[in-house]
Amino acid sequence: MGIISNAHDVMDTIAELTDCTTEAEAVVLVKDVVEMLGANWFVYTTLLPTVFGEENESFRYFIGCSPELCKQYSKRMWAMNDPFFDYARSNSAPILGSKIILRTPGQVEMMRATAELGFRSGYAVPTHTSMGAGKRMGLLYVGSEEPKEIAEPQFLRKRVQYGALGTELLLWWNSRLRQQAMRKYSLLETDVEMLQLSRRGKVACEIAAIYDIKVNAVYKRLNMIKEKFDVERIDQAIRHAEAEGILQ
Repeated sequence: MGIISNAHDVMDTIAELTDCTTEAEAVVLVKDVVEMLGANWFVYTTLLPTVFGEENESFRYFIGCSPELCKQYSKRMWAMNDPFFDYARSNSAPILGSKIILRTPGQVEMMRATAELGFRSGYAVPTHTSMGAGKRMGLLYVGSEEPKEIAEPQFLRKRVQYGALGTELLLWWNSRLRQQAMRKYSLLETDVEMLQLSRRGKVACEIAAIYDIKVNAVYKRLNMIKEKFDVERIDQAIRHAEAEGILQ
């Protein structure tokens, strides 16, 4: 009964993530969960796709590890050569750190350095939206100061809880980034609904029938949406909204 109770406590704590209103609150909660599961550290990273009209992908982080590791990760630009991201781009199954294939000397050096800074053993949990890894992805990486012979069996025993944590983190970030993007473009929920309908192939007369309004009112609203995104066509606005996580 004690084991079952502990499992319920972990899942209940994971469920509380949805109530976190700031990144600082969420980091504390995730750190608590990771420690409840027997690990020491974590990093959760979301990769947003290249936004239409821009060249670079963007990363967002939750950090629950040594500040020195964060400093080195940024200084050495490991994000460009991260073997776990290489894996997550084309895989959705969790993987033990020892099973990751290191393809470059830079990746070998990264793993050596991270081991010295607390990640002697690791477990990676890719998380993707329904749009797929090519559109929006995330990666939960959990670390332990224990050697792999001790830590990896523990990771596998807790794989269901780690999977749940990774999924909840992705949902939390998606919601947060969607809200931020809507504020950025001054979008109303009605704007988003019309973009969704347009993406599904609905034309102005069909949208007008759904909302019981005149067709001219639909055209006016769609033109306002295009102005907010500073584009000429509604399909371009849809691409922006998809890339920013507004349409999910």
